[in-house]
Amino acid sequence: MSALVAELADIDLGDVRLNRRARRVLQRLGEKPTLSIPSACGGWGETRAAYRLFDHAAVTAQAVLAPHMACTVERMREHPRVLCLQDTSELDDTGKSDIQGLGPLNYETRWGLYLHPTLAVTPDRLALGLLHVHTWVREPGSLAQPKDAARPIEEKESVRWIDGFARVNELAEQLPETRLTYIADREADLYELFVEAPCPDTGADWLVRGQHDRVLGKDAEGNPETLRQRLDQAPVLTETCFDQPGGNGRTARTVHQQIKAVRLKLPAPYRRDRTLAEIEITALLATELQPPPGEDAVEWLLLTNLPVTTPEQALEKLSWYLCRWQIEIYQTWCLHKSVRQGRRRDRRSRRGHAAPSGGGRGAGHAGARSRRGRRESTIGGDRPARPGGPSARLCAAS
Repeated sequence: MSALVAELADIDLGDVRLNRRARRVLQRLGEKPTLSIPSACGGWGETRAAYRLFDHAAVTAQAVLAPHMACTVERMREHPRVLCLQDTSELDDTGKSDIQGLGPLNYETRWGLYLHPTLAVTPDRLALGLLHVHTWVREPGSLAQPKDAARPIEEKESVRWIDGFARVNELAEQLPETRLTYIADREADLYELFVEAPCPDTGADWLVRGQHDRVLGKDAEGNPETLRQRLDQAPVLTETCFDQPGGNGRTARTVHQQIKAVRLKLPAPYRRDRTLAEIEITALLATELQPPPGEDAVEWLLLTNLPVTTPEQALEKLSWYLCRWQIEIYQTWCLHKSVRQGRRRDRRSRRGHAAPSGGGRGAGHAGARSRRGRRESTIGGDRPARPGGPSARLCAAS
């Protein structure tokens, strides 16, 4: 029995024949993820059976991934600390008019769907598996509609970050021997996430890259004091260095950073529909002081509920955030590359044959979702990828 089949041993699609067929098809596709479905199945009979499986109403992404996610939780029990990484990515199906249930991406001319997975990894970057995947499709014409910036957070797409932490926080209560840390990029810098998803001793911690220079109050002269100003005045806690790889026109180099950290209270912002409480957080700033000419300084502003008072704690939080790169690898290589190559080869394989019901590998999922009238779904729960920094090894230089 292959590792993939063992992972899905407890799959439950409501029929033993469907379960058996699902394990067989997933084993074939898992062994050859970049091939078309006919090539991976090795025969027209197996191919037709695979398309019938995809077209079955009981075969949803949630049902297929459920046993894998259960295995992920069990693997998490074996580690004292697990990082729960979240990010948003898109599947671009522009030009594929045979796929139903798609919507606009960042432009009305680009069509596809959005994915928001949660990947569990250890601080040593060992991937343990997916915890859940939130998917949604924008309504056609929605990009041109005016949006009220003061509308409740529940009506915004950014609520996915708050819901994502809430799910991680609920899971933390089921794993008392494992400490969970929610990690996300700048899109998750939301005050509602910090205040509406508190972190009790039995809950999850959070570490988010900041993007807002919030006003903290007034200084001694009555001028507004910002978060950056408070950090600029803080003493240097430690220094670090790492090797940044080259790529995308950037030369490889060694980066030297100074790290500062302050514990402070964030004043609650005004919200028309609710009153938010003041919260206490730690802000950590890692800054490259002398970048090479023509290069942007490497800098990270991180916010967390955890205290940072020692050089070791500061380097630990920085190394945790650098682990966020693992979800970029998952989305770029494990997801986009295999799905796109599989679809491309599916189209080539159908040029000389009539395609079975369901269309390509992506069309079966999207079409089934459209027939059930879903514009938004979550895999593994009730409810465009950007690099978060180079894959780097930190070293203390204090």
